Amino acid sequence: MMPFPRMRLSHLVAAFVLPAALAGCADQPQPTRFAPLSYDYLGQIHLNVATLDVVDNSVANPEPGDIGYKSPSPPDHTLRQMAADRLIATGNAAAASTAHFVIDRAFILHQPGGTLDGQMDIHLDILNPEGRRVATASAQATQTLHPDPSQDVESPANLYEITKDMMQTINVEFEYQIRHSLNKWLVDAGGTPMNNAIQTQPLTGAPDATAPAPSAAAASTPATDTMSDTKRLTELPSAGTTPANVSVDSASTDTASSAAQSSTPAPAQAAPQESEPSAIFPAGTDDTPAPAKTLSPKAGFLTLPASKKTR
Repeated sequence: MMPFPRMRLSHLVAAFVLPAALAGCADQPQPTRFAPLSYDYLGQIHLNVATLDVVDNSVANPEPGDIGYKSPSPPDHTLRQMAADRLIATGNAAAASTAHFVIDRAFILHQPGGTLDGQMDIHLDILNPEGRRVATASAQATQTLHPDPSQDVESPANLYEITKDMMQTINVEFEYQIRHSLNKWLVDAGGTPMNNAIQTQPLTGAPDATAPAPSAAAASTPATDTMSDTKRLTELPSAGTTPANVSVDSASTDTASSAAQSSTPAPAQAAPQESEPSAIFPAGTDDTPAPAKTLSPKAGFLTLPASKKTR
């Protein structure tokens, strides 16, 4: 009979303690202090523009029912902070363009059923000196939060959380769109363009041009000098009669000799010997002397003997 009362007592204790614990969790206060949302720890994006302006169209065209202003970090203010932390105008002396960072939408709505919906739409325009848009990049982020319906749906903690989640998405998407659409306007911290292409030469290109031919004057100079030297040598007296006051230029003589040798045709090469013995003369050429030829005497050389007359 004793075990039953003990079991009943344990059930009674659990019935009272569990609801108290759940109530304690539900009554746990939400945080009231929130760190400012800043993005200077992310990489900066340097643009080859002279100035950077921020235009907030969400103020001029507010979304009906927007409660984003209640957030510890309102969505439009957080987007302004992101632009200040990440976008840098680093134009060189010749840069005369302008960048416009535009906030199109930035709001949080309390939907029926206790749901929070947030949206951010932004774009970045590059304007030339005449004010005409020459390039643009845009990004969008949406977020839905389902808070505990037993608590305050529009609490600062909930609004801060949905704003923080949207900014994580917008940072990634916006940087990707800038590097994809505005790559020609990106520079490093020193203003050097970051899209310099490496100059290459196709392997199938035309061959290099041949060296230019020497000029006509340069080409005719050696031949003229050689002809002059040859003429000067031929005009000299024959050997043994050279006057004492006449000297022969050895360099000219060598030049004339080289020219004469180059003009003399080279002797024809001897025909190669047959590698196999001849069928007519197996031992080589026939060394037997040819028989002497007997020639007939010329006409009129022979005379007939005188005939005697008979009486």
